[in-house]
Amino acid sequence: MKQFQISTWIYSLLLALLLAAQRADAADTVRIAVPPSPMSLPFYVAIERKFFEKYQIKPVLVECSSGQECVRALGKGQADLASSSELPVMFAAFDNHPISVLATLVTNKDDLKFLVSRHSIEQGQLNLHGKRIAYVPKSASHYYMDTFLMFKGVDTRDVVKVPMDAAVLTKALLQGHVDAIAIWEPLAEQALQLGGGEIVQVGAPRLYTQTHNVSVRNQFKTKNSAQVRGALKALDEAIDYIRDYPSRAQALLLRKNLASQEHIRKNWNHYTFRMTLQQSLVTSLQGQARWAKREGHVGNSLVKEPEYLNYIDASFLREHRSDHVDFVYR
Repeated sequence: MKQFQISTWIYSLLLALLLAAQRADAADTVRIAVPPSPMSLPFYVAIERKFFEKYQIKPVLVECSSGQECVRALGKGQADLASSSELPVMFAAFDNHPISVLATLVTNKDDLKFLVSRHSIEQGQLNLHGKRIAYVPKSASHYYMDTFLMFKGVDTRDVVKVPMDAAVLTKALLQGHVDAIAIWEPLAEQALQLGGGEIVQVGAPRLYTQTHNVSVRNQFKTKNSAQVRGALKALDEAIDYIRDYPSRAQALLLRKNLASQEHIRKNWNHYTFRMTLQQSLVTSLQGQARWAKREGHVGNSLVKEPEYLNYIDASFLREHRSDHVDFVYR
């Protein structure tokens, strides 16, 4: 009798393992482009905690250095989902890329920083006349630079704008190739640490509330709606996890080298993790579109501003959490 019970237990265990393996094999691969930023934390939590697998999704990360690069990969069909701020989406709409924002996952009112070499501070005053300012073109860095200069009353014609990849901004400032950079966290914190007092952050009020969103390739959402629903649910569970276990989420940031302990100490409370679609997203996209046209960042100034409601698909989030969707999307 005892031998029979043991055999039954072994059979049940083997059957459970076989079914688990079959579920894993049945999981659909979803390519997700994610930039190395604390704003991407929900994606990393969903992967580590296997929330994606819970919904029959096998996540494959697509490496990209910035949200702009992630959205570009999405537009080219090299990714199915992408994580980015709203600004790359604004530019993608001007280029008629077939993508849609599914939800905002996190907002931050203090993610962008303006850093300068100490020699740009003369007698306690910031002097940017003739200075070289590096930025990541068509990214939140680009928009923040122009917004910062406007706030400081600096004519953009009095500075030299130097477009660069995000990965080399800090090095360019440290080596004196440029005099200032506009950059997001945690790169700003890293630059300040490496600068050893030779790099200074210029104080400014919170000029720009950045959103970080999940976007989808339209062809993918049409053919794989179940995977899109599952991905949103997995990310929503990740956001709940971040809220319920902040110390564990912070530890993940450290393990992934997405932030330092000092950055977490100073900036954690600036991040608001919540899955939403708010009217302010459309307002931000429209304001940024006017900026892009005014500054000539979209080529022909006569080009018509996109209808951004056409680049936001609220149907999936409304189905999952209708109370998190603003009335403008109904």
